[in-house]
Amino acid sequence: MRTTKITPKQFSMMTLDDKIHHTKEIANAIQRGEDFYTIVGTEVRHIELPTPQVAGTMTQQRTYATMKAMDIIEQINIS
Repeated sequence: MRTTKITPKQFSMMTLDDKIHHTKEIANAIQRGEDFYTIVGTEVRHIELPTPQVAGTMTQQRTYATMKAMDIIEQINIS
């Protein structure tokens, strides 16, 4: 089980730059096949990541990972 650990600002104070940064980092973690992504802020969150797409072109695989990462970031901001 591999994980990525990032320490951002408070979740509720996530700026657009923070969202872009974490979207890229989560997408990278998805493509590497990591199981979890950990964000440490005012609270620790262990986010379970989906399995990476293995079929299709690299562009399709990156698009899938980025879309899933955007969904994850959106859920963090809602909760």
